[in-house]
Amino acid sequence: MFSRLPVPSVKEALADLEEDFDNPSYATFVAEHDGRVIGAAIGCSLELSPGHTPLMRPRSCGFLGFASVLPEARGLGAGRALGEMVMCWSRDEGYEWVATDWRSTNLLANRSWTALGFKPSFHRLHRAIA
Repeated sequence: MFSRLPVPSVKEALADLEEDFDNPSYATFVAEHDGRVIGAAIGCSLELSPGHTPLMRPRSCGFLGFASVLPEARGLGAGRALGEMVMCWSRDEGYEWVATDWRSTNLLANRSWTALGFKPSFHRLHRAIA
């Protein structure tokens, strides 16, 4: 994956997560195994995603904005459970749709999200000419 966005430091990423944790616009979920947090996911309204312009936003749409599972915990079903949790949360919040965004070249993400029923609706193409 290539991006023009700078990769945040661990400190910056943690500060962003802590800032949003108590924000009622975001729902944060964690997966635990043997008393240890092994994954997390965040759900919100798709309207809060700066990467989705109005043309890319169905009305009444929840957004699985972030999901991650520790590499050593993959295969336990935590990613699936987190994805399903965000979909249930979206339904309970009254959304008719749920969207997420992944890079098709990320084969783990591609397999995970399509197994949960997500279908690609468009592909982004980008080329910088400098």
